[in-house]
Amino acid sequence: MSSRLNIIVLVGVISLLLTACLPLVTPVEPVVETATEHMEQGDVYYNQGNYKEAISEYTMAIELDPNLAEAYWARGRVYYFNSGQYFRSVEDYSRAIELDAQYTQAYYYRGWANAGNRAWGRAISDFTRAVELDPGLAKAYCGRGWAHINDAQWAVEDYAEQFMLFESQGNLSHAYRGRGWFYVKKPQWNLAVVPDLDRAVEQEPDLAEAYYNQGFALAKKAQWAVAIADYDKAIALDPGLDRSCYNRDWALSMQAAWGLPIADYGEVIQLVSGDALLPDNQGDSATEKQEWNLAIADYNKVIELSKDPALVQKAKEAIVFIDELREDIIREDKQCCK
Repeated sequence: MSSRLNIIVLVGVISLLLTACLPLVTPVEPVVETATEHMEQGDVYYNQGNYKEAISEYTMAIELDPNLAEAYWARGRVYYFNSGQYFRSVEDYSRAIELDAQYTQAYYYRGWANAGNRAWGRAISDFTRAVELDPGLAKAYCGRGWAHINDAQWAVEDYAEQFMLFESQGNLSHAYRGRGWFYVKKPQWNLAVVPDLDRAVEQEPDLAEAYYNQGFALAKKAQWAVAIADYDKAIALDPGLDRSCYNRDWALSMQAAWGLPIADYGEVIQLVSGDALLPDNQGDSATEKQEWNLAIADYNKVIELSKDPALVQKAKEAIVFIDELREDIIREDKQCCK
């Protein structure tokens, strides 16, 4: 019995020694991934320019929390900046707005995405909603002004075939009408500042750029006045020119439309610099000379404020263009009167 007991005790001691020699193992807790964690990691990737991984992280955040409006907004931003996937960007911003109808930044960003799709009317609506929610959002006024300008340009492009038709006409009344279209189509469009959307969305608008765009709108408004003057001459020569009358009415409506971007860029200037806005009735009774003088004043303001050599150069070119255009008009009018 004694030796059997000794064996049992010895086995017990050995077991205790073996147990003591084993490393302590702490149970592994399962990794808990939250939507917030994926959002934070997505932001890290986005700031690094790793857009593919950023989209993946934001998508996982959405899968964990389908009602997280911020995740849709963030993914929409990546689609916008990554490869210009404007339609997918619009979808995500729209979903964010569905979840949060007061999401100002979602309206603002969707405005630029719609602009990327050339959906100017929708862009205008989005920028308008953004400034309704935040009247101090200067860059939204800038975006809306740009959308109005492009909306007007798009309408002009629809009439390209008519322009070619007018040029082919030979009699004097048609020549005046064709010259009206010449002023409308003259490549002043090339003087427009196409905003660097990456910069415009991420930063406050440059004040000099706002002055430039306002100047462009004023100059373009005056060109409509020149076109209308030629339509009036054509109608006086041949009152039966129904098509010319129609184009005159259309030009009048387009001239009035330029008040919209002028007002928006004026609001940007007011918000950023505190300078007084243009008078509310500005342009209603102003001559084209006054419109162009106001435009030149804005371009000179650009030269004074801007540190961007390219923008300053464009402003100088715009001033030269306006001066040359006015000289051409005076010269042509004198020739017509001989």
